[in-house]
Amino acid sequence: MVSAAAALRLEDGHIVEARLALGAVAARPWRANDAEALLIGQTPSDELFKRAADVALTGATPSGDNAHKIELARRTAARALALAAIGTPKRMPAFPASLFGEHAHV
Repeated sequence: MVSAAAALRLEDGHIVEARLALGAVAARPWRANDAEALLIGQTPSDELFKRAADVALTGATPSGDNAHKIELARRTAARALALAAIGTPKRMPAFPASLFGEHAHV
């Protein structure tokens, strides 16, 4: 299991601010500063997000039996960036199992 968090700010169809963090790939979570820099000024695309994920994981080396985590992190980072590019709806519905959802049973 790995995690990725991404945030993008777009202006006129171009990325003007980018954040990408990865977790559960190494001993501690980290910000992918080089990948963030690559994204600035670019037009969002799946290909760009895959390149950014590659940059984020440049130099990553597996330890023991966790080699699969590098590829999983690559895919997870690219997906997080793609979802960030879509944006968040004004009101995001709570997950059905959420204790805070409209229909939560107490």
